Amino acid sequence: MDFAMGAAGGSGDDDKHKHSHNKSSNKGKKAYHGHNSDRTSKLEEMFRKCPHPTKSIRLQMAEELGLEPKQVKFWFQNKRTQIKTQTERINNNIFRIENERIRKDNLLLREAFKNITCATCGGPSNDENRKHSLEQLRLENARLREELERLPNALAKYMDKSVLDLNMMNYTLMRGSSSRAPLIPGSYLRLNGSCEDTMLNRGRRITQMEKTMMSQIAVTAKEELIKLLCTNEPIWVKSSDHQRFVLHLESYQTFFPRINHFKNSQARVESSKDSLVVRIQAMKLVDMFLNSEHWTDLFSTIVTKARTIKVIENGSNRSGVLLLMSEEMHVLSPLVPSRELFFLRYCEQIEAHSWVIVDVSVDCTTGNNNPTYWKFPSGCIIHEISNELCWISWVEHVEVDEKIETHQLYKDIVNNSIAYGAERWLLELQRMCARFTSFGDEIPDYDINGVITAMGGRKNMIKFSHGMLKNFYGILNISSKTECLEHLAEENTDIMVLAGKYTNPSQSNAMIIFIATASFRLPLPSEYVFDFFRDPTKRAKWDVMCCESPVHEVARVSVGTNPSNCISIIQPLHRTANNTAIIQESYIDALGSYVVYSPVNISDVKMAVNGEDPARMSIFPSGIVISKDVQSITHASAWSSGSGDKRTHGTLMTMAFQILMNGPTTMVAESKTVIKSLMTSTIQNINHALINGSNLEF
Repeated sequence: MDFAMGAAGGSGDDDKHKHSHNKSSNKGKKAYHGHNSDRTSKLEEMFRKCPHPTKSIRLQMAEELGLEPKQVKFWFQNKRTQIKTQTERINNNIFRIENERIRKDNLLLREAFKNITCATCGGPSNDENRKHSLEQLRLENARLREELERLPNALAKYMDKSVLDLNMMNYTLMRGSSSRAPLIPGSYLRLNGSCEDTMLNRGRRITQMEKTMMSQIAVTAKEELIKLLCTNEPIWVKSSDHQRFVLHLESYQTFFPRINHFKNSQARVESSKDSLVVRIQAMKLVDMFLNSEHWTDLFSTIVTKARTIKVIENGSNRSGVLLLMSEEMHVLSPLVPSRELFFLRYCEQIEAHSWVIVDVSVDCTTGNNNPTYWKFPSGCIIHEISNELCWISWVEHVEVDEKIETHQLYKDIVNNSIAYGAERWLLELQRMCARFTSFGDEIPDYDINGVITAMGGRKNMIKFSHGMLKNFYGILNISSKTECLEHLAEENTDIMVLAGKYTNPSQSNAMIIFIATASFRLPLPSEYVFDFFRDPTKRAKWDVMCCESPVHEVARVSVGTNPSNCISIIQPLHRTANNTAIIQESYIDALGSYVVYSPVNISDVKMAVNGEDPARMSIFPSGIVISKDVQSITHASAWSSGSGDKRTHGTLMTMAFQILMNGPTTMVAESKTVIKSLMTSTIQNINHALINGSNLEF
C-alpha cells in the first residue's frame, strides 16, 4: 500500500512536470505552426505564379524560405497532385450527375416508345401494319443515310472545302463549344465588300444543317458558361496582382478541352469573372440584350456598333432565342484599336426567375492584317431578386492574336482583362440602369436658379446628353480611319487629327469639322483629376475656348445617386455676344471617369428645359476620359486589404476636341496648324494647373 501511495504521489509530480513541459511545448508548436503558415502562404502565392518552377527557381525559393531544395520540390509535386485530385473529383461528380440525367432520359424514352402512336393516324392498329410501318421507316432511314453520306462531298464542292475539313469540323463540334467550328466558310467572307456585308448576304442562305450545328454549339456553350459561373477553384483563381478572378488555364482545359486558334507567340487569353446587383427589371434587361440597337445603347462606352445578322431561332417567350450577331468594341482612347467579333448569342430561361445569355464566336476569316479575337463561351446569368433588382454574374473569356501591339500606355489595362473585362461590363450596366431611374421623380435636381421646372425638361436633358455621349465615344474610335488621319507629335504626346466636310442644310457655306485627340499619363490620382475637370470654377484654367472668362453652373440633373454623376448647364458668369451655354455630363466609377461637354445655343437650351423636343440641337461634343492605370487599381486593392501604399497613383487621360470651322477645303493644312496649337496649349494648361498647382504629396 505504501508503494502504491508513493507511486501515486510520484505520478502526480510527474504529471505536473509533464504539464509544464507540454505548455512550453505547445507554445513552441504555435510558433512553429505560425512560421509554417507563413511559409505555406508564400509557397501558395509562388505556386499560383509558377506551378512548374525550374531547378534554379526552386533553389531561390528554398533559400528565401529557409527550406531544403528537396522540400520545395516535394511540396510543389504534392500541390500539383492535390490540384489534379481535386480536379478529377469535381470532374467525376459532374460526369456522375450527367450520367444520372442521361439514364433517367433513357428510362423516359423507353417508356414513351412502349406507347408511341402516330399523331396523324393514331398509330398502327395491328402487327401487320406495324411491320409495314417499320419497313417503310427502314427504307426512309436508308435513303437519308445515303443522302447524308453524299452531303459532305456536295458541301465540299459547294463551299470550296475538302471532305477532310468537313469531317474535322464535325469532330471539333463534338468536342464542345470551345473548339473552333467554321460555320460560315471563309470563301464566302472573302468576296467583295466588308466581312459584315458578306455575312449579311450569306445570312440569307444559312442551311438547315448549319442551323443545327449553330444550335448545338449554342447549347454546349450555355452549359459551359453555367459551370464557369457556378464554380470557383480550381477553374478560377484570384490574380495576385489585382485580386480579380481569372481562369486557371490548365484546370479549365481539364474540364473543357479546346483547340487554340492562334499558334504564334503573341497569342494570349483574357479571362475574368465578376458579379453585381443592378436596379432594373429582369425581363426588360433580357429584351435589351436581344436587341442589337438597345445593346449598343446599353453599353455605348464599350460597343461602338452592333448588328443582328440573322435570327436563327425565335424561341418561346425569349427562351431559346438564337441570334447570329456582329459587334465592334473599343476602349475610350484612339491609341487602342477596336475589336470586331462575329458570334452566336443564345438566351435560355433556366429557372422561374433566372436567365442565361451566352455569346460564342463563329468563324469569320477575312484575311486582313487586323488583330483577331475569338470569344469562348462568355456572358451572364440574370437572376431577378425583386421586381426592380437583379443579381448579375458575368464571365468574359477571349483569345487574342494581337498582330498589332497595343500602345504602351494602355497595354497593362488591356492585357490584364480590365479594358474588356467582366467588371467593366457590369459597371457600365450599373451606370445605365441608374440613368433609367433618373427619369423618375425620386432623384432630386440641384437646380440653383430654377432653370428646369418641368419633368419633360429633365427627360430632354438626359436624352440630349445620351446622344452627346454616344457622339463623343464615336470620335474616340478614329484610329481605324487611317486614310485621313494625321499624327502630330508634340512633346512626347501623339496628337491625332482627322478632318472632314460638314454640310448643314440651313447654311450654304462649306464647313470643315476637325477631330483632335491626345492621350497621356498624369502622376496624379484619378479622383483628383476628375474633380478638377468637373469644377466649373476651374474651367478657365484649362479650357482655351473660355478665353479665361469665368463660368458657373446654373442647373444640374442627377443621373444616379452619386451627386458627382450629373448633367450640368454651364454659362459664362458675364453674358457674351456669342449667346451660348455648355451642356456637360460627368460620371465616375471604380475604373475611371469622364467629363463630356458641348456648346449649345441658349435659346435651344431654354426650349429643351421647357419640355420641347431637343432633336434640333446641334451636337459637337468634346471631353476628357480619365482612366486609372493598372498600378493604381492594384495598389487601391492592396491598400483596401490592409497592405500597399495608398499614395501610389496614376491616371491615363484622353482628351478629344471636335471643332467646326468656316472656310474652303483648301484651308485644311492651315486649320490643322491652329488645331495643333489649340491642343498643345490645352495640354500645357492642364500640366500647369494640375501638376505644378497640386499640393498633393507623392
